[in-house]
Amino acid sequence: MKKYISLFLIGLITLSSCDKDLEQINVNPDQPLEVSTNGLFNNTNKELMTNTRGGMASGRMALSWIQYSAQRNYTAEDRYQFRNEVNNNLYINIFLAVKGYKQIIDIVENPANTSKVETYGDPVNQLAAARIMIAYAQLQLVDMYGDVPYYSYGTKDSDFQAMTLGTDGEIATPKFAPQEKIYVDLMKELKEAAQSINMEANSVFNSGDFLFKTPLKLKKFANSLRLKIANRVKDVIPQAKDHLTELTANVDLLLQSNDDNVGLQFQNDRINPAPFFTNAFLDKRNDFSPSNTFVELLKGETKTAHPNPFSGVVDPRLFKMVAPISQKLVNDKGEEVEVTLAFYYNASNPKPSIEKEDYVDRTPDFYQGMPLGIADAITGSQADYACQFSSSIYKADYTEILMEYAEVAFILAELGISPQENFVNGIKASMKRWKVAETDIDHYLSQVNTVNPETILTQKYIALFLQPYEAWAEYRRTQYPKTVLLPGQTHSLLAPGPQQEKEYTFTPLNGLSDLPERITYSTNLNLVNKTNKDEAAARMGGDLMNTKLIWAR
Repeated sequence: MKKYISLFLIGLITLSSCDKDLEQINVNPDQPLEVSTNGLFNNTNKELMTNTRGGMASGRMALSWIQYSAQRNYTAEDRYQFRNEVNNNLYINIFLAVKGYKQIIDIVENPANTSKVETYGDPVNQLAAARIMIAYAQLQLVDMYGDVPYYSYGTKDSDFQAMTLGTDGEIATPKFAPQEKIYVDLMKELKEAAQSINMEANSVFNSGDFLFKTPLKLKKFANSLRLKIANRVKDVIPQAKDHLTELTANVDLLLQSNDDNVGLQFQNDRINPAPFFTNAFLDKRNDFSPSNTFVELLKGETKTAHPNPFSGVVDPRLFKMVAPISQKLVNDKGEEVEVTLAFYYNASNPKPSIEKEDYVDRTPDFYQGMPLGIADAITGSQADYACQFSSSIYKADYTEILMEYAEVAFILAELGISPQENFVNGIKASMKRWKVAETDIDHYLSQVNTVNPETILTQKYIALFLQPYEAWAEYRRTQYPKTVLLPGQTHSLLAPGPQQEKEYTFTPLNGLSDLPERITYSTNLNLVNKTNKDEAAARMGGDLMNTKLIWAR
């Protein structure tokens, strides 16, 4: 079923004949006059995840910054010189998602729509879901940029001026709200929205809800998202500690297992597939490989300045997240030969490929990551020796995760809530989501039993794989993992470079000495809201990539 398209385009237009009502000539037959709340919810979720997890906004920015990936061709973004048009689109697309969720609120709260809204699901839960997803989307914005225009459903504040266009008091150039106010209100909104949920209802939306389905899961997500925010800002916003006290005393109201994971599964087709499938097999681009530092972390190797906290232990997720560089095949002469694993399937020369998903796992020495932070001129000498991401990552029906139980377990462990138990639970949950065999999980856990801030937060980093903006925020907050390659440091190449060099130095293109602290504001703001943008930049310490957010170390 083409769930995204069919559910969004459900508004129907009933036209009278021209001789009955000539005004109908002015009606666009392709524009729905009525949009359902469940259709809006479904489409907005899909657009938000597509536009924040695709090859441009994710692959060419945060995915490489947090060193899950490295580009195989054009490395400027890996070295922190991103494309303005990608940033402009990222910024506006998140605001468009907020607008979509707010439209649900407007529809639900309009008395003229009461009878129709009730056919889409429980009105109270629809309103709560919209508020919670607005909080999720706006958390992305503030974590990326710092001070931003902000909308609040329940708080009247002169600094909260976003989403007013089309209202009686519209503001075309909204203020940028301070981060402190935004984080405080996000926690307040999530608490109030969770408390408002009608637990007696059978659903949130009757259809079109591929995230929650039940009021209980919606409540657990809201509480877990609040836990995440409170943990992030606990050292700088006093109110956060009250939220943490409340939530850690009621852990049964948080995500409890992988059954509670909140993710959007895309369609197993070429119409509405997952973002990375689109990038690879519709757009025909082979741009990304797992980075050298991430593969080395999973292999238990130490090749950066800081020792691997799991030195000598191979993480079985390696074989689920990364594909081997080559396969051993038998040629026409009956000889065993090594053949590089292909990315695209070629019917005229069939051999194992990522696209076909017909390769087999190898021993750890057949897994090597692409050197991160090299110059464009060196990529040609390295890409053929670097692994690809596994085929499971490129599935059309891949599930993009908004938040999962493993993350909650690691937050609780960090907070000192049964740290050993939650550390183990987090690892188990992550490995089970990646379909690691029980025996392999047990073997790994028998070798990984030291629980401290570094091991907890490094395991959290591994579990957040392919959720790069969240992992990037956690690095900025904690400075973990320590195994990343920092600007100015050197690392070995996979093969001799063009000048027969064996090492390279990670040289950023903008003088940073660590990972970026934030994304600079969209350049479009200079045309539409420059005064407020400049005021916010000055308040934060400059519109720079090394300007720290309030919670960053």
